[in-house]
Amino acid sequence: MEITKIIAALFVGIFAGFIGAMVGSGGLISIPFLIFLGLPPQVAIATHKFGSAGLKIGAAVKFWKTKYIHWQYFLPFSIMGFVAAIVGAQILLSIDKELLSRMVAILLILVLPLIFLNKEAGVIHRTTSTLKRGFGYFLYFLAQIFGAFFGGGAATMVFYILMTFFGLTIVEASATTMLPSLITSLVALIIFGINDLLNYQIGLLIFLGMLTGGWLGAHVAIKKGNIWVKALFAITVVFSAIKLLLG
Repeated sequence: MEITKIIAALFVGIFAGFIGAMVGSGGLISIPFLIFLGLPPQVAIATHKFGSAGLKIGAAVKFWKTKYIHWQYFLPFSIMGFVAAIVGAQILLSIDKELLSRMVAILLILVLPLIFLNKEAGVIHRTTSTLKRGFGYFLYFLAQIFGAFFGGGAATMVFYILMTFFGLTIVEASATTMLPSLITSLVALIIFGINDLLNYQIGLLIFLGMLTGGWLGAHVAIKKGNIWVKALFAITVVFSAIKLLLG
């Protein structure tokens, strides 16, 4: 591989991991880049999972000893992530991803005002009802299925769900979802590898870049706090929606 492509892959991975650790949607940066390098779309999406795993490891290491991880959600989110990865990885082989991407884009735009009309959402930790959390689990499962077979925009949807239905702040949402989402990425990677959809050389570079970016993103999120990250979240949602709509 040319040295320029190696350097570009590392820097794109760092940037995607940095954004992804704070507000999600890192896949909307790395997947188009992988396609630009010449990978077929399915291989690009599958290879992105290397980077996704790196992002989550890097961010989880930084979040590990903080107060932001809500460990009571680790087991249920992990189980749902495991099942979602199996379902989502199979979907990658057959579904119309463009249609689903546009649906997710529309949802992102429709829900964004709800987050910002409620000034406390994502900034102050709130207690929610059992019924609301139950519906949140269902939506979380659906978002993880989407994340398993595509990735772009899925983490941002998860942040929405954890803020709205579980009452977490945006930094808590990022910290709490990292380890369960890592399980989703690893299971999806295994399935994609069995189906010969992975480019291991480029995948390793994206992994290293997003590992670094994930750690840096978590560091900045902890340092800057919820209000700053929530503003970045709004910008990322708009960008993500436009990217998903335009393809």
